[in-house]
Amino acid sequence: MSLIHHEGDRGDDFGVESRVNLDDIIHSMKSGLYVADNNGNISFANQAFAEIFQYRTRDDIVGLNLAENLYERRKDRITFLRQLMENGFVSDYIIPMVRRDGSRVVISARSNFLKDKTGRVVGVQGIVKELPEEQEVRGNKGQEIHDLAYQDEEACRTLDKLIRDPLTGLYNYQYFMRCLEAETLRADRFFQPLSLIMIDIDNFEVFNNQFGREEGDALIKEVGALFRKNFRDTDIVCRQSQDQFLVILPETKKEEALSVAKAVKDVIQESSFQTSVTCSMGLSRYISGMTTQELLLKANLGLYMAKEMGRNEACLYG
Repeated sequence: MSLIHHEGDRGDDFGVESRVNLDDIIHSMKSGLYVADNNGNISFANQAFAEIFQYRTRDDIVGLNLAENLYERRKDRITFLRQLMENGFVSDYIIPMVRRDGSRVVISARSNFLKDKTGRVVGVQGIVKELPEEQEVRGNKGQEIHDLAYQDEEACRTLDKLIRDPLTGLYNYQYFMRCLEAETLRADRFFQPLSLIMIDIDNFEVFNNQFGREEGDALIKEVGALFRKNFRDTDIVCRQSQDQFLVILPETKKEEALSVAKAVKDVIQESSFQTSVTCSMGLSRYISGMTTQELLLKANLGLYMAKEMGRNEACLYG
């Protein structure tokens, strides 16, 4: 079985909703849609969001930091986050920002925290609309701006469902690949290290055959929960296919990544399941100019090494 899967080739267990093409939704939106991690780095944006800030494509804006690249004043980002923490969301929130050429643009934002299934905050998502600059004087209390399209609100509410695997609550492969592209861009732009882990539950087919698919799904769900709990807040964890997972470790050198992988591997081995369960892990590190497929291939080779060593190992390739 190939360990590298293409979009749409992830098995029937992902359900119909996960096969919905996210691009069809975001391209139909007239307002800007964005997702940012806890550090304010943009991991997802639609074309309308990019155009508001005069970027040619959404790929040009993904990977940028909101406070450093888009806010007119960094302190406005702090005020925005404080408002989010107080209410759990902001609606019709006006923010002065800057376009790519340095010119000023005033936007209205509707945003909320993005959380995983355990309720942990993993980022912020929202929709934005450009406003005439004179509307800024109205302030951010009690104002109403009603012309954001209903379809945009629906898209924002359903985004979380579309980017997650329904069984584990981890990110799905389609969204993960967008994050991986964004993180490689950011690694190049800011000269930061980046590592990747590919994980396989050892002998899962044997477990599935012995205990049945329902128990197999329960095992995958438990392992996914352990990954959510034991990988770091800044790590991006995805269920790639049936019993395989991928993890992006931003700003992480290969030695640190190997230490994290071994710690999580040991947690899986020491956890209580109805039978002994272990994981094999393959790691790769990003080198400037490398494609995402090359990064995945090297992690795949590391995983092959781990299995050749008898499984329940974490091996770095390259």
